[in-house]
Amino acid sequence: MRICIDSSVLIPAIRNSDPNASQILRQLGPELELVIPRLVAQEVNRNLTVPRHVRHFYRLFYLNANSVIIDEPVPRDLVVKYVELGLPGKADAFIGAFVDWLKIPYLISANRHFLRNLQIDAFRVVNATEFLAMPRNGPT
Repeated sequence: MRICIDSSVLIPAIRNSDPNASQILRQLGPELELVIPRLVAQEVNRNLTVPRHVRHFYRLFYLNANSVIIDEPVPRDLVVKYVELGLPGKADAFIGAFVDWLKIPYLISANRHFLRNLQIDAFRVVNATEFLAMPRNGPT
């Protein structure tokens, strides 16, 4: 199963301030693949001030072939679609478009714009606790 994790979940997971988010990171591997846009990586890097946290973040990708940071440009029409759906244009609409574009079934986020405002069929938005409670035999 492929997932995208928003910086609102990645940062507390790496800092170990959210046990559920940290648990998701421990589960990454062949059965749980992490795919994030460069924008999320930049946001995480900008907000991690402790060097060991920064190293932990990049080790998620260095040590795990199933975790990737994507640098490809997201199609502009998809970004516009998510702006029209009510997501803020600078980051949230881009992340929504990214997840839709790559057909990732789950976006794990603590961002209220995603969790409350986004009603779509392209992917499911869940928080870390909801994701951990889901059966693992869902869509991949």
